Amino acid sequence: MATASEWDERFRKGDSILTEPDSFFLKLRSCYPLLPHWGVPTEDPLKRLQALDLACGSGRHAINLAQVGFETTAIDFSKQALTCVRRSAIHQGVTVDCRLEDVEAVDFGLGRESYDLVAVFFFLHRPLFPVLRRCLRPGGLVIYKTYTTKQFRHAEWPRQRVHVLEPNELLCLFEGFRVLRYEEEWEGRGTAALIAQKI
Repeated sequence: MATASEWDERFRKGDSILTEPDSFFLKLRSCYPLLPHWGVPTEDPLKRLQALDLACGSGRHAINLAQVGFETTAIDFSKQALTCVRRSAIHQGVTVDCRLEDVEAVDFGLGRESYDLVAVFFFLHRPLFPVLRRCLRPGGLVIYKTYTTKQFRHAEWPRQRVHVLEPNELLCLFEGFRVLRYEEEWEGRGTAALIAQKI
């Protein structure tokens, strides 16, 4: 995996600034009615719900979550990435709490049952999965998408097998969750994507 300074340089150059949500992320909207609405006005059902965008990069998903009403936290280990998130948030007129953390440190204060929604895209560090499971509230949703071993058929990156999933591994990592959507793609690039609810 690239270092924080390498990612800083990429974001500084504008090489890794993505603004449009991933197409799989947009499928999350159909699942919003499943989120808890305790004490939340029905006309604004997502208000005050807590969302986390982990390894957020330029913040394309964090911004979208804030736009629809979530109180959103964006975490990354690149200072430059978080600078992009802050700029986008100001431009879009939303608030995103940006936190600089070593995302491979595992214990960086996500807490227990702190979030109603957790989003992770194109980042894989297996020791984090128990933390992700714990930090979701019952009824909360996780949306996760990253590369599988089939990616090696299409590209030279990620370079190390430790940074890609085996087929169906993502389902195993969220065993016990209610799977709402699962896709594995291998045309063009190899990815696995999941939306699941903690029960």
